[in-house]
Amino acid sequence: MIEFEKRTLSNGLQVVVNVDTDTPLATLNIMYRAGSRNEKPDKTGYAHMLEHCMFTGTEKYPDYDEYVQSLYGENNAYTTTDITNYYITLPAEYIEQAIEIEADRMNNLALFEEGFVAQRSVVIEEMKQTSLNKPYGDFYHLLRKLIYKEHSYKWPVIGKDIKHLEEATREDLLEFYNRYYTPDNAVVVVSGKVDPQNIFELAEKYFGGIEKKCNPRDIPTEPKQTEKRELHVERDVPASKVCVAYNIGNQISRDFYISDLLTDILADGDSAMLPVNLVRNKHLCVDANASVMDTIDPGFIMLTATANEEENADNPKLLETIADELRNILLTLPEKLTDYDFEKVKNRAIVAKTFQQIKTQDKAPSLALGSLLGDTNLVNTDYDKFASVTAQEIAEFIKRTVVPDNECVLYYHKKM
Repeated sequence: MIEFEKRTLSNGLQVVVNVDTDTPLATLNIMYRAGSRNEKPDKTGYAHMLEHCMFTGTEKYPDYDEYVQSLYGENNAYTTTDITNYYITLPAEYIEQAIEIEADRMNNLALFEEGFVAQRSVVIEEMKQTSLNKPYGDFYHLLRKLIYKEHSYKWPVIGKDIKHLEEATREDLLEFYNRYYTPDNAVVVVSGKVDPQNIFELAEKYFGGIEKKCNPRDIPTEPKQTEKRELHVERDVPASKVCVAYNIGNQISRDFYISDLLTDILADGDSAMLPVNLVRNKHLCVDANASVMDTIDPGFIMLTATANEEENADNPKLLETIADELRNILLTLPEKLTDYDFEKVKNRAIVAKTFQQIKTQDKAPSLALGSLLGDTNLVNTDYDKFASVTAQEIAEFIKRTVVPDNECVLYYHKKM
């Protein structure tokens, strides 16, 4: 059980404190509801680029990293479809300085032209390396466009088009910053050897005077899929690949907890169903995986496999064969899943989740995300929700989810 205290300032900033006396450290985590889902269709990749630009400094602290290091701290950040998250871990006696510098960044980002240009170049190169000049680099770009037709999840965090990054201006990034980097759109969490009352007073001192001004744009609702979708592409890659995906609910829906356990049953470890059936027994694939998207709005579960073309050279429709196998494994899973295997997977998932919540650096973002989702205590109730999933629920989920009208298949063929 992770204990915490919570206050909300008059400007809407949520402040959460978790006391951990087993460490001399403290982690300050600030999470903004500002991910790629909040971008405009013609200006994508901005949430991630702004994350980079947040380290260019303010008038008061022009070198953010150097200042944090002077406090014997470390820091980092990441951007997802839904949020951008920043953290500083440092000796607990310097927590006030950490709070001050994050409040300054929330309200006074200078975004000096030289720093902006440098960070834009870094992000452009990142897109080239991860998406444009790398085998399978556009795989998940194509998959998102296949699954989502209206919602902004249809482009990845890095951006939809490199031109959007190349044409981004300092003013564009400041507009995004001013719209979303506001106290009423953020959660501050402090976890470590701290006094809660002191943290609340420091939060009021440094964040309390910042104006409440979040102005989120409307995000299109994704219409219900009504027919099977397929996409065949050909690329210069080492081996062909296929993905079968199905729409599910968001990360606080029952669908998500069921899907998370289901993907573990399918692909967690060499003895899981997908590697045993497709790689070890039938030699159709060189790898096979399953994963689920944990998103604020409805996400998807996907099964992905890379073809073993060397041993199946006589099968001109190998990817279609693999897709059929993936679908069949899902549909027949309920009758093959033993009570022992189900409980083993469930216990392993709960143990893994427990170990993920030991360090202050892990607890803080979990508390922040729960707060943004409307329930800070999700960090504790997640355990019960995973533990309460039954084999019958998995069977019912598969029956209503693995249907043609809810299926998207991406066939990614090796260029011959």
